[in-house]
Amino acid sequence: MKEKMKNWMNDYLKGIQLPTRRKKIKLQFIEDYIIKEKIKDPIRYQTENGYHHFVKIIVELLDEGMVTPVKKSPLNGRRPSLHSEWWLLPAQINSQWTDMQILTVSDVLNLTKYRQHPEWQTVQEWQWIQTIYCFLKQKDSYNWVTREERAFQLFGEEKFFSNEGSLLLQRLQLSLEDLKAKVYGEPFVFWPALTTDINTANTVLIVENLSFFHTCRQLMNWERSIVGIQPDILIYGEGKKIEKSFNFLESITAGKELLIYYVGDLDPEGWGIYVRLADSYPTANIQLAIPIYEALLDKRLSNQTETNQNENSMYLERVKMELQQKGRSDLAKKIQQLWEEKRRVPQEALSLDTLEN
Repeated sequence: MKEKMKNWMNDYLKGIQLPTRRKKIKLQFIEDYIIKEKIKDPIRYQTENGYHHFVKIIVELLDEGMVTPVKKSPLNGRRPSLHSEWWLLPAQINSQWTDMQILTVSDVLNLTKYRQHPEWQTVQEWQWIQTIYCFLKQKDSYNWVTREERAFQLFGEEKFFSNEGSLLLQRLQLSLEDLKAKVYGEPFVFWPALTTDINTANTVLIVENLSFFHTCRQLMNWERSIVGIQPDILIYGEGKKIEKSFNFLESITAGKELLIYYVGDLDPEGWGIYVRLADSYPTANIQLAIPIYEALLDKRLSNQTETNQNENSMYLERVKMELQQKGRSDLAKKIQQLWEEKRRVPQEALSLDTLEN
């Protein structure tokens, strides 16, 4: 009986064994499986000293390095006693790539992680590595391109580096920059001031809404300020889209340091966009367009906050803190009041007509 029991237990444990980490198993569950699913006769198990065979098998599996006891687990109260919980150790996997294979690419690539994880050593993975290796050997002859272009060039799939290719680069300890590939910002709509050369721009104004963008654009065409702010570049943020498209600004201004004002609706969504934008680009000098927010509040026009807005109070507190640090606690109080009353002021409160009054 013992040999059969060991074969059954080996088959069962190998079926649930993990390749890279240990798995906790309950010994009673394993014994019940043998009795109910394999022997199918509890009396026979008892009369043929099944438990003693079970203990010997566990000891053998311990010696073979397949299991080890969870030492803090209680004993099962039987004789001989065993811990009630055990660790099923990871399966032993032999390297599938030869040392010679690894050596052929080691002048350019670091395969340390693959040596540590032989389960990653697949035929497909090796083909990808060879492709990366060949590219890096000729890297200087290639131009900088987009992530998607490089992915299609190397692997015939433009989204490769957004999926499994991202993991491949991690394992090789490479970045997109190593492959002369970049994630370019999604373009946004912008309008330069009439007298401004984009390359010499200093001040940028980002507005959340389309209507106010056109209002600001018209004022710039008339060479007038926007409530005291005179931007060299006006950007239509298009709501949350600016959070993903902002780095396009670097492409059109050659990475120059800029003073960047932001104005959105005075509501939870507007504050959220601003705070996330500032957090996502901490090196950019992004700040609230306070004069425009003040003008919006001065109109004393508000409507009910939309019910589907994410009212994250953390965003409100961040905005209030910035206003207070700039000596505008009065505006912070007004914004707090709007929040509590679930009222909002959209940018449409400022138009060419209302700005005149």
